Amino acid sequence: MRLSTGYLPHNRVCFPLIIFYESGIDMAVMSEAFLQSADGTTLFYREWLVDDPCGAVLMVHGLGEHGGRYVELAGIFNAMGLSVRIQDHRGHGRSGGARGSIAQSHDFLHDLKLAFDDFAKAQRTVPFLFGHSLGGLIAARFATGGFAQVRGLMLSSPALAIYLSGFQRLLLALGSVLAPGLAVASGLPPDAVSHDDEVQRNYGVDELNHRKVAPRVVRFMLDAMAHSIDDAALFTTPVLLQFAGKDLLVDPVGAERFYAKLPAAHKTRHRYEDAFHEIFNEALPLRHRVQQDLIVWMREQLESKSDQ
Repeated sequence: MRLSTGYLPHNRVCFPLIIFYESGIDMAVMSEAFLQSADGTTLFYREWLVDDPCGAVLMVHGLGEHGGRYVELAGIFNAMGLSVRIQDHRGHGRSGGARGSIAQSHDFLHDLKLAFDDFAKAQRTVPFLFGHSLGGLIAARFATGGFAQVRGLMLSSPALAIYLSGFQRLLLALGSVLAPGLAVASGLPPDAVSHDDEVQRNYGVDELNHRKVAPRVVRFMLDAMAHSIDDAALFTTPVLLQFAGKDLLVDPVGAERFYAKLPAAHKTRHRYEDAFHEIFNEALPLRHRVQQDLIVWMREQLESKSDQ
């Protein structure tokens, strides 16, 4: 998909005029770098920086994947005049740390704080925050918990509730005591991420992906779910919530609960009933519908800023 874009600047805010074309995306050149966490873990990130941007978006990826899977979405943000960064979680992609594990329960949030503050300083603006799946949960906890002010919050199939059987809960309880940092097979099947055959194949052969998760990560997730939903009622920043109706990896009921708790103003919800988990990687034409819903919401945020 190619995006053809024109901009009408007003006080460094752009009004995007976006038309879809079949083919690739025109986007900024990608650069790569590392940050170092307080405990010495190296955190790899990619970024796509545009000239004279309208704003910035920090993206947060899901469990077992990495930021390299978000090139198409980064291109959409670039086409709207937004600079983009995405950092691989510790234990994921090209970042350091044991695969699928964390050393402390707060690691994901502290790592995101490091990335967010560094990106905000470099771009001299308050970034938007986008998160998918586990990344959506981390982003929701980060924003509603007041770890930093965000310009807007975008959540894609956020892991605000997960499927756990009684047996899995028993294993979690035992693992949390005996080996909380030991990652075991997560059981995430590639054919459940999307209806697109190519997406499924690429997910399965991507050497930077893994299917591991440690009890400490699951414990963090359960705690973050509860706090995010509890804190949602006081969160007044604009929120875009997009999620799958046939999600086999996270329970959509969590997204519904979160949305219901948000204040009535400044919230937008899109539920795609026939979609699998990775809505931005779904088969066409649904993928374009998901993308267009995000574009419309982002245009509203940029235009609203210009009127202030």
